[in-house]
Amino acid sequence: MGGTGASRSKEGPGLLCRNVKVSGRRTSLRMEPYIWDSLKEICERERLTLNEICTQIDERRGEANLTASIRVFIVSYYRTAIGNRGFAEDGQSPLLDKAMDDAVPLD
Repeated sequence: MGGTGASRSKEGPGLLCRNVKVSGRRTSLRMEPYIWDSLKEICERERLTLNEICTQIDERRGEANLTASIRVFIVSYYRTAIGNRGFAEDGQSPLLDKAMDDAVPLD
C-alpha cells in the first residue's frame, strides 16, 4: 500500500459527517452515504425533516448511541415495509410508528 495515510479522513473511509439539530441541540453525526440516503428517503416518505426524525429517535434511545440507533431504525423501517408489502402513499403511515417501536422501544 505505502504512503502516509494523509489522504484518509479522520472519520474513516466512506463516512460523511453532517450537522443536525436533535432535541434542540446541534450535533454532528458520522454515517455512510448509503445510510444518509436511506434516512433522507424515509424523511421524504414520512414528510418529516431530518431533524424531526433524529429527534424522535433521540427521545427513545435511552443510553444507546444515537448513530447506532439511527442505523437500527432504518433497518427496522425497511423490514417493516417489507412485512407490510410496501409503503403507504397517503401521508404518514403506521409504518413510522411500528419501525420506531421495534427499533427504539420506549422503556
